[in-house]
Amino acid sequence: MIRTMTRLLFSTLAILAAVLLQAGEPKVVEQQRGDGLTELRVVSDAGQTLATYQVDLKTHHEPATNDSGLIRQWENHRFGGFFCFNDNQYDGHELSQNKDAKLYRPTQLDVAGWAVTMKNAGMKYTVLTVRHTSGFLLWDSAASEFDVASSPNQTDVAGEFVKQCRKQGIAPGFYYCLWGGKAWMPHPNARAIILAQLHELASRYGEIPYFWIDMPNWRPPDLSTQEIYDAIKNQQPQAVVILNQSIQNGRVISYFPTDVVNGEVALPPAGGHQPFRRVNGKRYYLPFEFEPVSQSIRDATMTPTTTPWGQIGAWFTFGEGKGFPASQPIPAKQLFAWIKQAYDRGSANVFLSLAADHTGSMRPDDVRQLGELGKMLREAGLLEVPKATVPPAVSLAMGKPAQASGVWENNVPQYGPAAAFDDDPATRWGGPVGARAGWLEVDLGRETAVSCAVIQEGWDRTRRFSVQYKVGNDWKDAATGTTIGENLKLKFAPVTARVFRLNITDATDVPTIWEFQLFPPKK
Repeated sequence: MIRTMTRLLFSTLAILAAVLLQAGEPKVVEQQRGDGLTELRVVSDAGQTLATYQVDLKTHHEPATNDSGLIRQWENHRFGGFFCFNDNQYDGHELSQNKDAKLYRPTQLDVAGWAVTMKNAGMKYTVLTVRHTSGFLLWDSAASEFDVASSPNQTDVAGEFVKQCRKQGIAPGFYYCLWGGKAWMPHPNARAIILAQLHELASRYGEIPYFWIDMPNWRPPDLSTQEIYDAIKNQQPQAVVILNQSIQNGRVISYFPTDVVNGEVALPPAGGHQPFRRVNGKRYYLPFEFEPVSQSIRDATMTPTTTPWGQIGAWFTFGEGKGFPASQPIPAKQLFAWIKQAYDRGSANVFLSLAADHTGSMRPDDVRQLGELGKMLREAGLLEVPKATVPPAVSLAMGKPAQASGVWENNVPQYGPAAAFDDDPATRWGGPVGARAGWLEVDLGRETAVSCAVIQEGWDRTRRFSVQYKVGNDWKDAATGTTIGENLKLKFAPVTARVFRLNITDATDVPTIWEFQLFPPKK
């Protein structure tokens, strides 16, 4: 009977412990204050207030309009370290879904060694993945129990990372992966929890010059990108904030506001990145950050990316002895060629993934790889600060009345001729279905001298074209050519007219033009 009662008692305690563990996650209560600030109160399961934060969401910010100030300081870094270290090294997946804090157990955590390695590689700035896809936090958060405080190694890695990077003269930053929407970890209170965690990161460690916010598409539906941007900027006014635009070449701005346009393992367009961009009718200066990976891995199920050499890329570093394939450093010569191409195409900075393995220390081969790469970049002069970017002249045709020979599926709002004259490389004119020729016409409003045209084309389809101007009822050629490509600059003898057109007479497929810009003779 005693033995049975004892077993029953232990069984009851086990069930109770499990229930308490499940119910023990703190709650975050959001409330608007009379002064306009948002109050976030972190409350334990027993009703005890663990922390109270005031977040300013009412004061709005926007990106830079020219390459000066904070954004210029960021560009001067040139080369940085995307330090990908979280529970992924223990779970074995690039997109970890681990829920056990005890899985994370670095036995040789060497944050000082991480910073020294980045310093030796010539890196001037860095971010640490303080919250990746599983939700495990590399700091002791009042707003979660799934963090280092619940793990076998309770080191505040976020704080130690900031401290050691500052010692080496490296600007420290934080990477934070969003969640809470339908696509990833839906949660009814994700908005308040995210705001509380971002506030902790922005308020505990002094000045943090860079915040790298990942997966805006996963955010809860009641949390806007503007609120995320403002919450950080109002706490860290000197910070550069990036919302990851995902795996694309920087032509498309999917999430705004952001201070930087980026491409994960995607180079800028061959014609070069255009930092001066129009968003919602206003012109901003948005430089490009290229993010290559330093590791390759054999298991294609672990990662969604490849390198130019066909290797399966990995953001995280996976070590031996965990029951899944170890990653291998990509040869420094290959990384150098990849990075040089990014700089040549107008990338302001390059942000290379690197990390420790599950021990918490960086492997000797990885340290060697980064040292070799840094030496190559320095010797090639690629880490030198470039001259300030001169804002491009405004096209004479921008926003002027336009016509076209036809529009793809008659979808004028999306593919109409105006899209080729809006100074936005993310929008385009598309010709009618089945066409192999077509024209774009613009009315400048008055007789205007023109001596240069810049044409940006999608998918290299044109084989014969001319830039024409109207004289009476006749069209005359100002310039002719064959192919256009991503960014063609045509100079010709000055002509004066009111109406100009791009006339494509031969194309391999439906003509598609991102931009048709016209410029006056230089004085």
